[in-house]
Amino acid sequence: MLKELQIRDFALIEDLELSFYSGFSVLSGETGAGKSIIIDALSLLAGARASSEVIRSGAECALVSGSFTISPGAAELLQEWGMLEEDELIIAREINMSGRNKCWINGRLATVNQLASLGALLVDIVGQHDSTSLLSPQSHVQLLDNYGGAGHGRILAQADQLANRWLALKAEQTRLQRDDRERNRRIDLLSYQIDEIVSADLQPGEDDRLEQERSRLANLDRIRQAVEFAVGLMGDSYDERESLLHTLSSIEGELTRAASLDTVLEPLSQRYVELSLNLHELYRDLRDYLEDLPADPGRLNQIEARLDVIDSLKRKYGGTVEEILGYAEQAQAELELLENAAVRADDLEAECVRLQDQWLVWAEKLTASRLELARRLEQQIMAELQDLAMEGTRFEVKFTPQEADHPVVGGRELVEFMMAANVGEDLKPLAKIASGGELSRVMLAIKAILVEAEQIPTIVFDEIDAGIGGRTAVNLGKKLRALGEVRQVLCVTHLPVVASFGSHHYSVQKEASSNRTVVKVTLLAAEERVHELTRMLGGTADEGVTSEHARQLLHRTQSVT
Repeated sequence: MLKELQIRDFALIEDLELSFYSGFSVLSGETGAGKSIIIDALSLLAGARASSEVIRSGAECALVSGSFTISPGAAELLQEWGMLEEDELIIAREINMSGRNKCWINGRLATVNQLASLGALLVDIVGQHDSTSLLSPQSHVQLLDNYGGAGHGRILAQADQLANRWLALKAEQTRLQRDDRERNRRIDLLSYQIDEIVSADLQPGEDDRLEQERSRLANLDRIRQAVEFAVGLMGDSYDERESLLHTLSSIEGELTRAASLDTVLEPLSQRYVELSLNLHELYRDLRDYLEDLPADPGRLNQIEARLDVIDSLKRKYGGTVEEILGYAEQAQAELELLENAAVRADDLEAECVRLQDQWLVWAEKLTASRLELARRLEQQIMAELQDLAMEGTRFEVKFTPQEADHPVVGGRELVEFMMAANVGEDLKPLAKIASGGELSRVMLAIKAILVEAEQIPTIVFDEIDAGIGGRTAVNLGKKLRALGEVRQVLCVTHLPVVASFGSHHYSVQKEASSNRTVVKVTLLAAEERVHELTRMLGGTADEGVTSEHARQLLHRTQSVT
């Protein structure tokens, strides 16, 4: 539901803030006062296209923003976009002189296409010659299906589920039935690649281990020389001196004797003993390391050859041994799928035939249900049109079978609403009805019946009362009032009878201010409504008879239930 609308520097509107309420609200005013400007501004929030021509003279940009109560459909879409904010929705649109548009949904930048998708779930604007939902034949089948309720919806869901499964299997079948030569070439390539990888007998982490060993062997002489020097220095005599370890042992003996004479030296002597033991252990470890150094001069060549094999595979199948092995697994899975393609294709064909047979059964049920719904809908709409002075009108739901030899989503028929406004005329699509007044009444009749099906919370009628009057106008007002009990209804009207049925009445006026024309909108109180209805009846406040007529009209229509 539309709660607030703010318009700034749009056409003749300088700065306007309006609050709207549930029920049936009326906007009235002299011709050219700016009523349609308000509707045009609202349509911008619903994704309508705009140009810089709508910007008020002297301004740099036009800004329109609105606050809405979120409908279930809108909430689902906002959740998908990550723009859902509790139970309130704020939409804003800015039109600049450069022609650039800026759109916001709950404070986040959005596109015009997003506004259009969201707006279709929030507001439906119906004029004399257009409707955002009913003049598109593509929407008629959805309206008819929604009109059918939950029971019909289950039939549609089952038929579409079977069709979607069939289409998915057919897509897989097509993929498997590619050209045999291409499939065989792929099998040969995958077989070669798998054999190449398997024959290499790769082990995870092997390349890293070999790199380390190669580095060690490449520097083996330098390593051996360094360790031999250390071992020799520690264990052998040199330059007519004793070895380092022998000297350390002598020092240990001297400190031990001294510590026996002075207990203060005992901790220091003990520390030296521990150090000496560690050095002796280090000597033994270095000697063992030296003995274990490889003596095979061909090992380095073996490692280089193995790394060349691994590098060659890396260039083809992955940057690491693990990636190469992963590629081999994927290739093996694809190879098995291709080799079993013929068997799988036979299984798919059998499953497709089974699904097609099931779909035909449910598609026939869907067609039968739609035909029944269409007959009921036709009767209801023609009854509504009789109340709107269109007694001779014929309304029909046209079914066009689809020549499809396979399951399709949406059923086996196209659906379109047809009408003949006068006796003896041929039925024509709604979009081709010539009279704007007739079209407006058809729109209202369909809205009144399908209001629950559409689930759009706000419906705007822009001067749909063209060409009607008398008792028809009374019936129109009653229908708009009834429609306002289940949806928020806004109506731009010139008929005082229709306006008198409104729960809320807004007066739209043009005024001159500082040598500029501006549009003002006022929510009328009870006595102000009398004055406005008097004007709409063609009188003035000084004419007692006309004012009394307006007062009685308002009293009578407001008491209608």
